[in-house]
Amino acid sequence: GVRTTLRPGAAWPQAYFGPGGARLSLSRTRDGRLPVCLATPDFADPDGRVGPLVAQLARATALAAEPLVLYEQERHVAHTLQHSFLPSVLPAFTGLDVDFRYEPASQEAEMGGDFYAALPTPEGVLVGVGDVVGHSLDAATVMVELRHALRAYCLEDPRPGHLVTRLDRLLQHYHPQLTATLCLALVDPDTGRTRVANAGHIPPLIVPVGGAARYARAAGPLLGLGLSHPEPTVLDLAPGARLLMVTDGLVETRGIDLSLSLEELRRAAAVAPAAPGDLCDALLARFGRDRADDIALLALRRAPR
Repeated sequence: GVRTTLRPGAAWPQAYFGPGGARLSLSRTRDGRLPVCLATPDFADPDGRVGPLVAQLARATALAAEPLVLYEQERHVAHTLQHSFLPSVLPAFTGLDVDFRYEPASQEAEMGGDFYAALPTPEGVLVGVGDVVGHSLDAATVMVELRHALRAYCLEDPRPGHLVTRLDRLLQHYHPQLTATLCLALVDPDTGRTRVANAGHIPPLIVPVGGAARYARAAGPLLGLGLSHPEPTVLDLAPGARLLMVTDGLVETRGIDLSLSLEELRRAAAVAPAAPGDLCDALLARFGRDRADDIALLALRRAPR
């Protein structure tokens, strides 16, 4: 390698000559970030014409690289937000076994706003998954806001229908240009009574013991539209039954009807291992390879009798 030192106050681009007949030209981007280095073969230049041309090429290269540098910086910030604010460990809940998996998008894709939550409340355990529409630093930032608002709101009133309405108003007020999907389920571990509110998200999948897996009949408009939301769906989660919530990154494939992918997911979940963590792992292994979007799964199982 070649070790060089930038000369403070020197004109840009700065040129250096390294071993093997290489000419290095350094040029700053417009905002003065780290310089871009352009390496070209060094050859005779008796008229002094090649040097300025290489300098111009270095400037053009720096300008072309600037959007890529900004993109990588924004992507790094979004990654940091997601890893900092999404819990790496869920709390233990009496009567419920809860686990999750989160897989970021491939390196070629932008960051999304997927999130998950499992929170103790005075009326049971509140679980949910959601996705801020879009792929940008804004989406990741709003994801953090929604998740923190959910944590705060559920302490006062954990009813899923009320939470969806409050989060809808929050998004309209502070981020009227964005929408989000969200599915919430409030589970009473003692009785199995489960209330589900769905705002434009994939409904939860119920996987009973020895029965056919089915999607809960829960639907509603996206958050951020200001539309009224239907009453939550009420269902009974039997002992040993599992409830699975996913974001669309797990099953959505360009060119394939989503209903077909959801049916394949339903069949796969029905024969997957019973433990929530093993269930998530089995589904990720089958559906989660080379995905262009973030993936979040959250699974719970009511304790068998």
